[in-house]
Amino acid sequence: MPNQPETEIDRYSAPSGLASAIGESAARYGIDILPICKALDLDPSTFSDLTGRISLDRLCRLLETCALIANDDTFGLKTIEFYKPGSSGPYGYGLMTAPTALDFFRFVGDHQHYASDKSYAKFSVDRQGAEVSFSYSPLIVKRDQYVDMVVGLIMQRLRAILGADIDAIEVGLERPKPRNIALYREKISRKVSFGRRVNSLRLPPELYFVNNPQGDDRLFRLMDLQCRSLRSERTDGKNFSEELKEFILTRVSESAISLNEAADYFHVSERTLQRRLAETGTSLNDLRDAVRRSLAEKLLSETELSAAEIALRLGYSAPSAFTRSTIRWFGKTPRDYRKSAI
Repeated sequence: MPNQPETEIDRYSAPSGLASAIGESAARYGIDILPICKALDLDPSTFSDLTGRISLDRLCRLLETCALIANDDTFGLKTIEFYKPGSSGPYGYGLMTAPTALDFFRFVGDHQHYASDKSYAKFSVDRQGAEVSFSYSPLIVKRDQYVDMVVGLIMQRLRAILGADIDAIEVGLERPKPRNIALYREKISRKVSFGRRVNSLRLPPELYFVNNPQGDDRLFRLMDLQCRSLRSERTDGKNFSEELKEFILTRVSESAISLNEAADYFHVSERTLQRRLAETGTSLNDLRDAVRRSLAEKLLSETELSAAEIALRLGYSAPSAFTRSTIRWFGKTPRDYRKSAI
């Protein structure tokens, strides 16, 4: 990247193909994305690479810039109209060939890490249905358009399986409530809500085994294997505390992080994890508090996100709980800390 050196935030990546339709969508508004891409050090010629990856942060900034120039906060959602099936490589083909709706949901949960590297993703099943939830690092500040685009594409593929039953899917979005809710109900689901802690989709039990007319079990399994083989692994050479902080960072928007989840991540028992924490003189809660403090400091001093938005991204149940933490950390409320940082 000749103009903008690669930064720490560029380690978060997404499939190049997720940018493949942005140019055509922008042209509808008379926007040429080439100068924007040049400023962001993005190479549009790579957007058609089925296995290539680009900086998630820069992709988000490209979408947000187009939305700002177009004066349309539904730009990202409208972009899905121009995507060709399979543009995101094995992830997209996996969604298209999932044998059933439940297979589709499980695939999203298993491979959201491939779709957005180092993102948080969780698949779960309970009596109310199957749910997949996911989010991104709080360091990716401007991401409303990306959230719209990704969820819109997922729902577009799911619509091919469920048809009219798509409106039975409950969808929660991190992004604030947009001006044009009608488009979200049309493109995503009538049961869509906004301002959630994480993005989520819930499938009712009665729709689990709806067959996909384009389902192909053999190809689906191949795409599952390919996504797993292309998934980024943890970086070797980091010490234990650094790796654990990275794990916490991907899940910081959750209201709680269990020792069991952390143990699973490191492929060790809970007892072994507790011993390693004790050896470093810390605890999971202490490390989570340190990660939250570092993020709060950065987001309050370097962004325009409101205290309420930051609280949500850091997994607080209410802005008042976040305020108590900032007073403990900095001796100041979020507002006073932000004023002193200017």
